[in-house]
Amino acid sequence: MGLIPALLKRAAAPAGVLAVGAAISLAWAVWPAQADDGDSQDVPIVWSVAPSDEYGPDGRHWIELRLAPGERALERIAVRNLSGRDAVFELQAADGFFTPEGRFDMLARPEDSTAAGTWIRLDAEVEVPAGETRIVPLEIVAPPDAEPGDHAAGVAAALVRTGAADRGSSNIGVVSRFGIRVMTRVTGELAPGLEIRDLEAAYDMTWNPLRPGRVAASFDLVNTGNARLVVTGRVAAAGELVAWPGEDAPRIELLPGDVRRVEVQIERVWPRFAVRTEVEAVTEVLALEGVAAPDLPAVTARRWVAAVPWPQLAVLAGLVLIGFAVLAGRRRAKRRLAALLAAARADERARLAGGDERRSLDPPVVRLDSQPGGADGGPAGAS
Repeated sequence: MGLIPALLKRAAAPAGVLAVGAAISLAWAVWPAQADDGDSQDVPIVWSVAPSDEYGPDGRHWIELRLAPGERALERIAVRNLSGRDAVFELQAADGFFTPEGRFDMLARPEDSTAAGTWIRLDAEVEVPAGETRIVPLEIVAPPDAEPGDHAAGVAAALVRTGAADRGSSNIGVVSRFGIRVMTRVTGELAPGLEIRDLEAAYDMTWNPLRPGRVAASFDLVNTGNARLVVTGRVAAAGELVAWPGEDAPRIELLPGDVRRVEVQIERVWPRFAVRTEVEAVTEVLALEGVAAPDLPAVTARRWVAAVPWPQLAVLAGLVLIGFAVLAGRRRAKRRLAALLAAARADERARLAGGDERRSLDPPVVRLDSQPGGADGGPAGAS
């Protein structure tokens, strides 16, 4: 196995997978723009960061703490140099947040942290020889006035140079970070809360009357409480249900104050003049080990959307017009037949009436027969 596949395989181990969150949103490797000795090198510097105990990575994906206001805790991270060259890494702690795509990230310089990122104290940098691991201690101190609830931060290692020579200069052309999240829950009253806001819905009609349309719904999930939430749910429209987030989408995790826009498409929705769209959100309050979290009831929101069945109405109107045309044609045919029959009867009556008049105008025919008595018509046998 070559160097790079071997390093990638080692970097994929559970203890080193997390890059300020469950996904590698912070780069895990960079290419030096110029080697220390001035020669070009094609071997990348590959490293990882993972939660650790005093001996090395302990299998956790990120650090979770429960502290009272003013309390402090000691944690450790393991910075592993998985390449064949010595490297120096800059260490940074900063406020954490979720991107609109649901990936966890942390503030990058020159942005200044104002929240949980300022609670973490660690060395400014660490030098890690090739193929070795260095354990770096972290001190997390919750301020005395820290508000109860969850607070997010991240710790990352960024490659600043290779080798130990010439510490005053950097020969890295790309600044990349690889790190983990640090979640601190300050003790006190945990008051989770979730709202669904700005629900919008629109019906997308198809002009094929034999095919249904779809409803496009979008809404904001707002974490109004002080606890981290994982939110799932479903959208219903005209008897069709769609669960969110999708199978391939990252889970929706909200920090206190977070707002996440969710968009859902509901297929196979037949137009019914008005379709009620209903959103239901089921919330899980993330619990720390050994500490139960309160339950939060499901949250719902509803909205009616116009869904006029224009294609179906057009077909119905066409059928009605055809029906009227057929009925009108039948009525015209009946009237035409009645007119023809009436004309035929009138002709017959006229014919019959004309024949009677001719018979009444002819003179009567009188037939005179010859008398047998004589030519003069006198009585027979007269002398």
